[in-house]
Parts: sequence; C-alpha cells; structure tokens
Amino acid sequence: MRPATMLATAASHHLFRPLPAPSEVHLWCLFPDDVRDSKLMNMYQNLLSSDEQKKILEANNVKTQNERLLARTLVRTTLARYGMVDPSSLRFTTNKFGKPKVIWPSQVEGNNSWRPNSLCFNLSHTQSLLACAVTIDSEVGIDVEEKDRKLSRNLMALARRRFSPEEADWLSRFEDPTQQQQRFMQLWTLKEAYVKALGTGISETPLKDFSFALKPSFHAQTCLERAVNCTAHSQAESITMEFSRLMASNNKSRIPANRWQFLLLQPSPLHIASVCTQMHQPHSPDDENLEELNKCFRMKMWRTLPLVGDMNLTEGAVALGMSLPAQEVSSSDTKTSLKQY
Repeated sequence: MRPATMLATAASHHLFRPLPAPSEVHLWCLFPDDVRDSKLMNMYQNLLSSDEQKKILEANNVKTQNERLLARTLVRTTLARYGMVDPSSLRFTTNKFGKPKVIWPSQVEGNNSWRPNSLCFNLSHTQSLLACAVTIDSEVGIDVEEKDRKLSRNLMALARRRFSPEEADWLSRFEDPTQQQQRFMQLWTLKEAYVKALGTGISETPLKDFSFALKPSFHAQTCLERAVNCTAHSQAESITMEFSRLMASNNKSRIPANRWQFLLLQPSPLHIASVCTQMHQPHSPDDENLEELNKCFRMKMWRTLPLVGDMNLTEGAVALGMSLPAQEVSSSDTKTSLKQY
C-alpha cells in the first residue's frame, strides 16, 4: 500500500462520522484557500482514479485544475469517512443525465456483506467554495454560488427567460439592483438544488416549470434555530415550491412538490447556497414515525480540510429560510418580504 493511501485510510478512520439520521443532511464545506500545503495537494492527487486525473489535466489553467482536484477529493474523503474505507477504493457510476452514485469496495469485490445503504450525495463548487451534501435514504441536491457572480446586465430579461412568470414578477418588485441580484441568486440556487436532487438536468426539468415563493415567517426563524448549527437570520423566510399545470399534468408519477424540503443559507458572507432533499421515505407502510421525522428536518455543517480535520461551520454562516411543516405556516406567511440579506 502506498504511503499516501495508508495515511488516507488512517485519516478516514480517525475522522469517522456516523451516518446522517433520517431527515438529516450533512454539509461539508471546503474553502480552497485553506489548502496551502503542496504535499497535501500531492496526497489528494494520489487518491483519484486515472480517469479523474486525466480530466483534471484537461483543464487549461492551474486554478481550474486545482478546483477539480479538490472537488473529487472532497467527495472521496467525505464518503470514505462514513464507511471507514480507503478514499481511493471508491468507484462511481452515473445515471443517463450524469448524476453520480458511489460504488463501495464490497460491491466491486462482489461482497455485499456491508455498505452504507442508500447513502446519497451531491456536490457543488465555485472557485472559492466547494460543498458536498450527504443524506441517507433520500435524494439530495445542493447548489453553491458566489454572491458577486457576474450576471446579465438586463437581469429581468434573464429572469423572464429562465424563471416562472410568478418568480419574475416577484423579482421586479426589488428596485435596488444589488438586492434584486441577491434575490435572483436565491431563486437560482433553489432551482438548481431541486434539479440536482432529481438528477435530471434542466433539459429534462426546465426551470420555468416550477416556482418558488419566499415569504416572511416567524416560524421560519424558530424552525431554523432548531434545524441548523449556525445563526438563523432575524428575517428568515418560509420556502414553498409549486409545479406549473403543464409539469403537474405531464408528470403524474413525479414526487409531489410538497414532499421536497429546502434550506437556503449563506455558508459564508461571500456565498449563497441551497439544499434540497426528499422527505424521508418509510421502510414499511407501518412506519408510524414518518411524519414526526419529516417535521424535524436537520442539517449539520462542517468546514473541512480533507485528511486533516474538521470544525463546525458557524463563523459567517447564516440560515436564511427553509420549508416549513404545513401546520407551522401562519397567516403572516401571506405577505411578501422586501428585506435585504
């Protein structure tokens, strides 16, 4: 066994993390600026498959190469910690739309005696932040964007092309350009997170075919304080999603919109992110605790440096909104928020 592999295996044991609980999301955030050791980057390189290494070298600049390297490293080391396996032993497959799924070493070797059943994950990355979300027994999607990302000069024209009419009308109420862009990015990350959780891509699930509403809610702040291990915004909002009539009529077998849960947050002052997960599914029709589990949507967040260490992601992180249980949506949720985050 190579020294790098031995150290990686030891680290995955040392940094072992129990599987997420039902209706719980684990979010692992890697900030590239935290990686300052060239030896560590070389170690990360040795964890990857030959195909992954080839794709990294196809990038035409060092910054993109490093971003790809860190992205693959974050996925491998994050998943390996749940199974206490060598990160380099993991293999991956994809569905027809390109969404990856992990193949555990026992499956490769034909031994199905153990593996973290139904472990789902999703990755999103920018040049300054990479994030991997992990769940058990429920699909998950995440999208992370830089808040100052350059967008079209005519933002409303872009919104009317890509968003639903209701969302575009809502955005038009924000006269301040900075505030309007922030709200655009919130909608964008929510939509991307949902599409990524589905694993279909926007060609199969156009962004105009479903719509989000963000509304002020006293209960949102209360729920967020229970749900996440970071600060909840004082003007937190409830998040709801609806399908267009066409989407609802053409997709009778699609999971209903109200069976998906969303959380909107700032993982740092410079970033906006959304997480989408399917409500926990029962293992049997007699699962009496299902509804109680779905009321208790939780997310734990860490700032990680792969193979080195982790810390709770609290500094600079703010939770902005989330999906609420139906009984906790009050009459105050019928007003539209014009607050700036």
